[in-house]
Amino acid sequence: MDALSNSKDSVVGPDDIHYQMLKHLPSETLNTLLNILNDIWITGNFASSWCQSYVVPIPKPGKDTTNTTNYHLIALTSCVCKIMECMINNRLVWYLKRNKIITPAQSGFRKGRSTTDQLVLLESFVREAFIQKEHYTAIFFDLEKAYNTTWKFGILKDLHDVGLQCCLPLFIAGILCDRKFLVRVGG
Repeated sequence: MDALSNSKDSVVGPDDIHYQMLKHLPSETLNTLLNILNDIWITGNFASSWCQSYVVPIPKPGKDTTNTTNYHLIALTSCVCKIMECMINNRLVWYLKRNKIITPAQSGFRKGRSTTDQLVLLESFVREAFIQKEHYTAIFFDLEKAYNTTWKFGILKDLHDVGLQCCLPLFIAGILCDRKFLVRVGG
């Protein structure tokens, strides 16, 4: 299972199962786990603990700790769920690339790409405009709380519109429904 072998150790979520435990399972048990994950993929039925997270607030350096917006929030979720999410993401990226749905210019959230790619591209456009004695205009958006304000139904509709109408939207809808979190402070 590539998703497991490529995973990096992290703190456990509510189910208390960690990556090292999973990585040391015998191959027969890993095959059973894969069968369970495939069954979850088909049925959309997964453990309720997958919708739970421990949130650990980490203070931002040099900021007023009495202001709640001055914390990075780290969500600790099920490692088994993260493996499943990685497998699904790999399938989704493959589908989007194969069907030319994702633009080659996108660097965010793509393996082997980063902000540096966009900066190099911007620099080359600016240099080309300079050589041609033309102007080049760039517009930058900083969407505050982008993840928190994402329209979940819109995501599911977009998936449907690009031909993903079965297991993927059902899994995503299930994982986004009835989310619960506990804030862990100190020990």
